[in-house]
Amino acid sequence: MTSRNATNDAAETSGPKRFDLIKPYEFRGQRYDSFMAREPRVRDIRTFLKTVEADPILATYTTLAQLCGVDEPVMADLHTKDFGIMKQWFEGFLSDLTPDSQH
Repeated sequence: MTSRNATNDAAETSGPKRFDLIKPYEFRGQRYDSFMAREPRVRDIRTFLKTVEADPILATYTTLAQLCGVDEPVMADLHTKDFGIMKQWFEGFLSDLTPDSQH
């Protein structure tokens, strides 16, 4: 059973998000043209927040790898332009947790 708030600003981010890569690449013989990421859950955000201060880039691509269901080295080889787009999407979920974003 799911419940939806009709005024939810995050409706556009509901469900899996497909990222078509600006800079597709090959890693260990596998071609990557896109990634499908699930929405983060509280446990994902909790793990991210515990590690982000020590190494923000590592914490971000580790979390993105988990959300996309790929190994960390695959995500670590991502082009910076694509990383920035995916990072911005993920940060949208973090902003949902701040007091300023509550309606």
